[in-house]
Amino acid sequence: MASMNAYRPDIDGMRAVAVLSVLAYHYGLSAPGGFVGVDVFFVISGYLIGSLLYEQATWGTFSYLAFYARRARRILPALLAVLAVTYAVMLVVATPSDLESYGHTAVATLLSLSNVQLWQSLDYFHPTADLNPLLMTWSLGVEEQFYLVAPLVMLLLPRLALCARPMVLGGLIVGSLGLAVWAVRIQPGAAFYLLPTRAWELAAGVLVGVLEIHRIGLRVRGPAAEALAWAGLLLIALPVMSYGRDTVFPGWTAVPPVLGSALLLSTPQAALNRRVLALPPLRAIGLVSYSLYLWHWPLISMARLVEGREPSLWARIALLALSGLLAAASYRFVETPFRRGASPARVSLKRYAAVLGVALVMVGSAVVMQGFPRRWPGQFVVEARQFDSHHNPCLAVHHDPTPETSRLCYPEGEKLIALVGDSHAAALAAGLRAVAAREGWGLVVLAKASCQFLVGAGPKVARHPELLHDCSSFNRRVMTMLLDDPRVGGVIIAGAWRAGSMRPTHYVALDGPARPSDELFAQGLARAVRTLEEAGKRVVIARDIPFLRLEPRSLLAACASWWRHLWPGQGEPGSCGRVDRANTVSDAPALAVLARVARETGASLVDPRARFCDASGCRIALDGRTYYRDRQHLSPLGSSQAAAAFEVPLENLVSSDPWGRAGATAYGRAAQLPLPESSAVVSRSREEN
Repeated sequence: MASMNAYRPDIDGMRAVAVLSVLAYHYGLSAPGGFVGVDVFFVISGYLIGSLLYEQATWGTFSYLAFYARRARRILPALLAVLAVTYAVMLVVATPSDLESYGHTAVATLLSLSNVQLWQSLDYFHPTADLNPLLMTWSLGVEEQFYLVAPLVMLLLPRLALCARPMVLGGLIVGSLGLAVWAVRIQPGAAFYLLPTRAWELAAGVLVGVLEIHRIGLRVRGPAAEALAWAGLLLIALPVMSYGRDTVFPGWTAVPPVLGSALLLSTPQAALNRRVLALPPLRAIGLVSYSLYLWHWPLISMARLVEGREPSLWARIALLALSGLLAAASYRFVETPFRRGASPARVSLKRYAAVLGVALVMVGSAVVMQGFPRRWPGQFVVEARQFDSHHNPCLAVHHDPTPETSRLCYPEGEKLIALVGDSHAAALAAGLRAVAAREGWGLVVLAKASCQFLVGAGPKVARHPELLHDCSSFNRRVMTMLLDDPRVGGVIIAGAWRAGSMRPTHYVALDGPARPSDELFAQGLARAVRTLEEAGKRVVIARDIPFLRLEPRSLLAACASWWRHLWPGQGEPGSCGRVDRANTVSDAPALAVLARVARETGASLVDPRARFCDASGCRIALDGRTYYRDRQHLSPLGSSQAAAAFEVPLENLVSSDPWGRAGATAYGRAAQLPLPESSAVVSRSREEN
């Protein structure tokens, strides 16, 4: 049985490849799939830790105390240093909600549960995840949970026949990979963050190590070894360069980087390993890779948090250089001394437990004290609650295809106006409800997150394939409700359309031939309008509000905090309530479709954007009160501001009396009509009634 004690410089080179991929991805440096670097780390960790455990279990020298003391010395010192520094910085610059959120993740990190906490609170690939300074700790949670399970498996393996040991590990790999392939389609967040769907990556490294120990691995030499090594590197490099935020990951897409890592570990004699991966610069980066991984993310994340947008290229390069300096210092003065500590295992564990207890009290205070709101002016604290108010009782969320019909969302009354669409539509409800009430109407709100109100077409999002079915089912139910209720005289259709989406949305046909996304968008909206109009309903189409390139909370926080305003690019104090045109996303393509549909149907097109913007820019707050609760959703005050644009169109709706006897007869007939078949947007024009 071969020993695994020999140092392999090429593994440090692999660590360098992994951490550089992650850094390039997180810093926006042309590596859209660099997140697979974490998968490379998982395979390496499985190989090194699994091999060590297997050898000790085989020879009967394994000790739980020694193992966990060694893991504590390796992981905790640098992690605690990062937590202490980031907590101190967040105390100065973070808003109460941001500091409280930091506290939740920090507590979970110290309990080795950050992957679970982040799974419940953040989509790793959603832009809002960029604002969590401890997002990188999810992988530590996976590894630390692996350290709880791995000793049990490794102690079991030597009791089995030699031929059965690889079969057991292979079975674990197949089972975990199968679970990941299934879960990524049903619960992509769980598949990404949790150990059961990531265990196969670590187990792949364990399998390579066990086979190597028994000299039954890939025993190739010469050109075959070179080919396998280069194939391994290519299997890592291609995903780094070709994957992206919308890649369905992990699952089958994680196989290439995991297989590539296993191949590189299996070919230590290849020239690629000996002469390239073992180069001194790569080895140096590999040695500090753990500290570099810990430091790089809080720096860029806190910069985004303060600036409210992506820092400039030069700022990112400067932060990357700073993370390298901090990593080198952390490796030299924190990692190395503690790793070489000579204290007995029992004593070390007691000391680390005491330090963890102190750290838990420290970061936990941010949770208990709700982010220490007294650090900020009282008016800002009150207004900042708008940024954390995401619950809308009339908005159906993911996996919920049923419209909400409570009295607030579907009131009683003889005259009703309906507001339909996605979360952008639901955000308009507060203001429109007040406008409707002044006219003596009730406002019906039937909205579902990420679901524009279209007929015959729906949104396709790679990481959420279930959305297409959920949206089509929801919209069919809403349409039936509108057609069947003669009290609904008018319908306002609002939504994010195209430019307002946080992630690119592509529309696909539900019942007909495939067409370009733009055409399906126009066709689906026109069919929805015509179906309602044929039932006697008046329809208003709402242009989307300005979608911001920066976080409004950061702009207002800079006005309230002297420290925040020192950050470059925060603007002058007088600009706190406004953004220039460069900081809004153009919606010209979507607007062209909306105008086209309005021309070709009897719908009115309303532009609430005019209530916020002029030629120089857009107002996002008034006297310190925000119009926005995030980059794309209005606050109640913003909703009231936008609703003013609907007053005249709704008055015109009254004058047309859609609730009259003739209209009611039309509703009764329309309720019996099926939805129209798929067709292109008709070219004939209608005159406005």
